[in-house]
Amino acid sequence: MKKLVSILLIFSLLMFAGCTSTEQAEEEEEGLSGTLKLDGSTTVYPVADAAAKIFMERNPGVTIDVQQSSSGEGYAKFLAGEIDISDGTRAPKDAEYEEGEALGMDLQMTIISNDAVAVHVNANNPISDMDIETIKAIFFDGTITDWSQISDEISGPINIYTTNPANSGTAELFNKKISGSSGTPYVENANANLQEQWGQVGDDGKLWVHPTPRMIDLMAADSNGIAYTPLKWINEDAKGGSPTVKALKVNGVYPTSETVLDTSYPLARKMTMVTDGKPQGIAREFINFILSDEGQQIVEEQGFIPIN
Repeated sequence: MKKLVSILLIFSLLMFAGCTSTEQAEEEEEGLSGTLKLDGSTTVYPVADAAAKIFMERNPGVTIDVQQSSSGEGYAKFLAGEIDISDGTRAPKDAEYEEGEALGMDLQMTIISNDAVAVHVNANNPISDMDIETIKAIFFDGTITDWSQISDEISGPINIYTTNPANSGTAELFNKKISGSSGTPYVENANANLQEQWGQVGDDGKLWVHPTPRMIDLMAADSNGIAYTPLKWINEDAKGGSPTVKALKVNGVYPTSETVLDTSYPLARKMTMVTDGKPQGIAREFINFILSDEGQQIVEEQGFIPIN
């Protein structure tokens, strides 16, 4: 990467203060006021939205507008000056850093949570574990096309569902970890069974699943399907006690808080918020709130894994 990624960890929380004790006292006396706009990853959205509601209750002078699209679309809006914070599940690309530099911006990431991308199938599928080579053979190489090639307990064509790696941080991580490159094309029949109401047409003219939570309903309805989605949506599906989908082990490791934190699960990742320089003003206070113990409890309540 041409630029070193600027990551502000919780350990650098005190750096966010950035103002003198006098300035802090003035802010506390006057109270926070103003508007903050966020957009980007559908994965980060639940945390940002839940935290924003509590933050606004405690700071009546503040309005926080939280929207969701995708990591890539969030960066585009951020660079266009339409939002103050871009929510993401991937780092900005070199081209995005370069565009920011040309605009006089300094893109900096703050990690707010841990997450994982889960490879999942219908709950009735007898397969419970796949290695990376098998997943690659299904999604990218096209050398495995029928479930009978993997197990003698199931047969039928494998129906593949994917999101658009041009925009989706979830897809980009999946592609990099499985194929070695975010730009590796999927097999030709990927999303062949996808109906228009479940997807979005990309700039390439192809129909992609969007947003990623829709993967759950697609897998629930397709006993021969396979897809990937943030772990949160798998856990949400299981809350009622009768899950319709199931996450697979990858290389023998199931995605849990422990395996995500120790990175033994191959598709572990971070959730981030990107600002122009170190967070200032309302952005600083809002991000500090998410990084606080209470904020990290919100992270956990929303089905994600706290950073500490």
